[in-house]
Amino acid sequence: MLKIRRYSTADHDDIWRLHLLVIAAAGVEPTHQHYHDIFHIDEQYLSSGGEFLVGTAQNGMVVAMGGLKKLDVDAAEIKRLRVHPDFQQRGYGQLILSRLEEQAAELGYRHLYLDALTNQLGAKKLFLNNGYAHRGASVIDGFWVNVYEKTLLETSV
Repeated sequence: MLKIRRYSTADHDDIWRLHLLVIAAAGVEPTHQHYHDIFHIDEQYLSSGGEFLVGTAQNGMVVAMGGLKKLDVDAAEIKRLRVHPDFQQRGYGQLILSRLEEQAAELGYRHLYLDALTNQLGAKKLFLNNGYAHRGASVIDGFWVNVYEKTLLETSV
């Protein structure tokens, strides 16, 4: 069972280790500057209109994470969605993604964007199964990624 909660500064080392483990499995150099936001979770996510969640296993180990980063008044990006390789295929990525989408709707965002390395086939399947439209491939900071977009339905009050 995954327990999901908001990131706290005490989680920093755990999410950095999780991030390095997941990107190494995807064949990415761990020192790349593309990941500077992980060192500034509060500024990049929490205090600027977004969210950052961690998921812990029963033993308290951080095994999943994901962020919601404000792009503008109407749109946000889901970033750093990671699940520890030993805990994949258990629905943890789905749980974090769903919670981030709920938070996005509560914050008033209508459009969500995200990207994944072209070799991350599990992520591609997750996004397509959740109603994200593939918007093509792009190069971001030297990485070939697939870009996805989803429009959130407006709820009537």
